[in-house]
Amino acid sequence: MARRPDPGESLRLEFFEERGYVRKRCPKCGEYFWTLDPDREVCGEAPCEPYGFIGGGLSRKLTIEEAREGFLSFMESRGHTRIRRYPVVARWRDDLFLTSASIVDFQPYVTAGLVPPPANPLTISQPCIRLKDIDKVGLTMGRHLTIFEMMAHHAFNRPGQEIYWKERTLELFHEYATRVLGIPEEEIIYKEGWWEGGGNAGPDVEPIVRGLEIATLVFMEYKVTDGRYEKMDTRVVDTGYGLERIVWLSQGTPTAFDAIYGSLTDAFLDRLGVRRPDVDLLNRYSTLSSLTAKVERGSKLRELRRAIADQLEVDPDELDAALTPLELAYSVLDHTKTIAFMLADGLVPSNTKEGYLGRLVIRRALRAIRALEAEVQLAELVDLQLNYWGRQFPELLEKRGRILDMVQLEEQRFRETLQKGLQLIERELKRRKGKGLTLDFLMELYDSHGVPPELAADVAKRHGIELEVPDNFYELIAARHEAPEVKPPELPKYVEEVEALPGTELLYYEDPYALRFEARVVGVLGGEAVVLDRTAFYPEGGGQPSDIGFLRLEGGGALEVVRAEKVKDRVIHYVKGDLSRVRVGDRVEGEIDWPRRLSLMRHHTGTHVLLESAKRVLGDHVWQWGAQKGEKESRLDITHYKSVSDEELRRIELLANQIVMENRPVRTKWMPRQEAERIYGFEIYQGGVVPDLTLRIVEIEDFNVQACAGTHVRRTGEIGPIKVWRARRIQDGVVRLEFSSGMAAVERLLEAYDRVKRISMVVGSPLEKVESAVENLVSENRELSKRLTAALERLLEVSIRESSPAEVNGLELRVVPVDLTDRKALTDAADSFARSNPRAVLCLLGGSGQRQVVLAVGEEAAKRGVHAGKLLSSVLKRVGGRGGGQERMAWGSIPPEVTPENLAEEIAEELRSL
Repeated sequence: MARRPDPGESLRLEFFEERGYVRKRCPKCGEYFWTLDPDREVCGEAPCEPYGFIGGGLSRKLTIEEAREGFLSFMESRGHTRIRRYPVVARWRDDLFLTSASIVDFQPYVTAGLVPPPANPLTISQPCIRLKDIDKVGLTMGRHLTIFEMMAHHAFNRPGQEIYWKERTLELFHEYATRVLGIPEEEIIYKEGWWEGGGNAGPDVEPIVRGLEIATLVFMEYKVTDGRYEKMDTRVVDTGYGLERIVWLSQGTPTAFDAIYGSLTDAFLDRLGVRRPDVDLLNRYSTLSSLTAKVERGSKLRELRRAIADQLEVDPDELDAALTPLELAYSVLDHTKTIAFMLADGLVPSNTKEGYLGRLVIRRALRAIRALEAEVQLAELVDLQLNYWGRQFPELLEKRGRILDMVQLEEQRFRETLQKGLQLIERELKRRKGKGLTLDFLMELYDSHGVPPELAADVAKRHGIELEVPDNFYELIAARHEAPEVKPPELPKYVEEVEALPGTELLYYEDPYALRFEARVVGVLGGEAVVLDRTAFYPEGGGQPSDIGFLRLEGGGALEVVRAEKVKDRVIHYVKGDLSRVRVGDRVEGEIDWPRRLSLMRHHTGTHVLLESAKRVLGDHVWQWGAQKGEKESRLDITHYKSVSDEELRRIELLANQIVMENRPVRTKWMPRQEAERIYGFEIYQGGVVPDLTLRIVEIEDFNVQACAGTHVRRTGEIGPIKVWRARRIQDGVVRLEFSSGMAAVERLLEAYDRVKRISMVVGSPLEKVESAVENLVSENRELSKRLTAALERLLEVSIRESSPAEVNGLELRVVPVDLTDRKALTDAADSFARSNPRAVLCLLGGSGQRQVVLAVGEEAAKRGVHAGKLLSSVLKRVGGRGGGQERMAWGSIPPEVTPENLAEEIAEELRSL
């Protein structure tokens, strides 16, 4: 790895020298800093010295809203353009799930100088979510949060366009801190540092006030590639002002939560049943605990609390008892705000991608509520957050119903997980015999089944097994899932060969209705493919299969095109036929399979219509998870937190077909990436992030806009009818819609109509009454089935009573073959007989071939050591079957060649060996 550049020299700025700042090195942390106090020895940041603002604060006390507006207005007055926040779900990035900093909004294209920024310079207050410190939230009194706002001003300096750089950045902060916040300049210490993230790096300056870092001023001037630092053409001023920290500093409250949430803090403590400790004690504790600011593990923080208790002259156990519930309540306060923003910005809780991270936060909040034994629903607490922040962020209230619906559903699923988890843990402990209960085991339980580690530890303890749960468990889990898994791309065939060939002119964009075209061969590859200078064959991509057809040769004959693939702006046509006489420079006439192309175009545009219809019916959290267009049937996978009801599906279909009938124009155009994002937002990336600077935009007039490279019809009326055949959940948080468009839908509808006609003939009913006729037939069949089952059950009871028992070791063994196949009926009959016959060992062989086995043992038999599950498992293994069960009842199956007599002999032998 190349050596990291030294930030020291690059931060010897006129700003410091002109104001009389002196550069020193902190003897405690070893970092360099700038101060106006020549006698100062340490850098001033906790833990090198404790907080000096708790219980006092600044002369100007600010709320969150006042501090945010004060910052943005100040930056506007200094020439910056205010821009709206980006979503906390980073849809425009393929390497991140969540927006973790304001600079994430502009990486990688703007910071690389490839796309212009939305304004230059600009200012923003960006809500951010970071889960890397989630286990410390609450423990550190507000130093760590999962959600926070990063106020920022950014300048993008390009060659020939210098906006401002280090000197002006320091001046802007200094003026804001002293004039807007009212901080005396002698209290501001500037600490030197180095920042890296998102593939960029640079020196930074961190302003410290009374022990608290309130901003980071990064001068991004390096690109990091494989550990190498390369100078960037575009130098970026990347600042981050901690809104919550600034408000905490101004108010001087015991914890940051009191400053951030105000009256909401008391509302939460009341509903969670938590009493606030003495304010003076909390003030002193927060001040002293700041000396642990660099401690990374919660367990260490708790150890240091005992030392702090000595300094406070209070009993450590009493301090623990007072602070632990408060810390849990603060974590719930923080997490519920995170949940509100995640769900408002379109996240759907699930077991994968960003949905996994959302569920992690929800379940950690539920775990804390459970630990507090609070009688409150998580949805009620999230609703408090929506109401509190709704005035500042109206979009939260606009989506209130859907957010609360998702939270309630997640809470129900969590309760179900706990119930299933108890059984799962018991089973795993028994199977592992107390071994292999490692961190990996706990993480696998959580990852695969959602079982909280604390539950596993509780169950293990009841078995006399100590199972240690790391205090940073959820941070470890989040680290596993915080970014998409990056797989090295599979290089297409002939990737090197095509580089020497000219690019292919893409006629399917110029005219998607072109059936034939003339072209020249520019490459022949491996005796199986050709590259042309121009083509109307659409190559596979974006879930749309490639075109097929023919290439007619100059001297006669033709090649069948079976697949087309785009590699580095060249379209490779894979063909069947004799390529031996095809030469570079030959002229060919291409002809695509038009019925197939038209069907794919209809399905592709139909996918856009169906997606937007689903969003408008189900909610704007719906996002395309995946899609595959077919000639006869296509599928669209969407994010949704529960199954789509029949009524919702009907509304989706009606809206989609209404758009078809309105015959709206479908327009395509090429746009610069930044302009497309500015006008249409990030919803254009339904099919995934497009890694191009120029995007092809497909717009259905006043209905839907997407970045899409596929072929489309010119008007929605050409799609024809859209019919959804199935809507089913394919995984947690994802629903698949399987549908047909155009003639494919018409053909399927006619087939369905014909089937209904045939059914009407079978049941002897007119077509318009066939539904009620079938319902009556089914009802009658059910009634007959009930009567038959009742008769068979009575016959079963008689068969058991009249069977002759065999005396084995003082027990009564019965093996009874019956015709009944209903497992419940067999179980109920066997259980009833065994309960009234204490010495009974009853084996029922049910069904044709006597494959089904039910074994029940009476109370006396059980006392003598007969375990139904073990007995049946052992016996059936010997005869080629399988089975098992509980102490008094077991189930299994046997091959048809095993006779009742064989089975009776095997069971008797097993009983004799007891």
